Amino acid sequence: MTTAAIPQPAFEFPSSSISPLSTPQEQPQQQQLPDNDQKKKKKKIIRQAVGAVIIDSTTKKVLMLSSRKRENALVLPRGECETDTQETPENATIRVLLSEAGVSVSSLTQRVGTFTEANKKGKIIAHHWMYEVHDPTLVDTWAGSDRKRVWVTLNEALTATTDRRMAHLALNSCSLARHS
Repeated sequence: MTTAAIPQPAFEFPSSSISPLSTPQEQPQQQQLPDNDQKKKKKKIIRQAVGAVIIDSTTKKVLMLSSRKRENALVLPRGECETDTQETPENATIRVLLSEAGVSVSSLTQRVGTFTEANKKGKIIAHHWMYEVHDPTLVDTWAGSDRKRVWVTLNEALTATTDRRMAHLALNSCSLARHS
């Protein structure tokens, strides 16, 4: 019995291109990526953050909280939307105000802005929904009661947030800033 020679292609494939068909035995084994490398390949979820400017209509002051990360610093109450329950930004803000600041509200006065945060490469990494709340009810005990609540003037709040871009933008967009 004679065997016929398999004709070779008239051209060569570049090494970085597609190679000619090979038998299953000749195909290189795909290297299995470790779990850590596979996780890096997953598309990152865009963070959904919320926060609020809480205003006392009588005194025209803003409620701020002591920072957990920076000593003697004040911050606006803020937190994250619960993505597993597809929580709306409005509901997340009401939940965050109670747990982080001990502020009970049934509704939000207005949205002062929706801000987008990008990394150095320009890729969007977060959306921040900032709301305004007037004359809330302060509760005596709450999850984040280790933090101090402090009423400050708008100018004091702006000074405290000069290095916190989203909070600073929200304060500049709130009704106190527009009417001062």
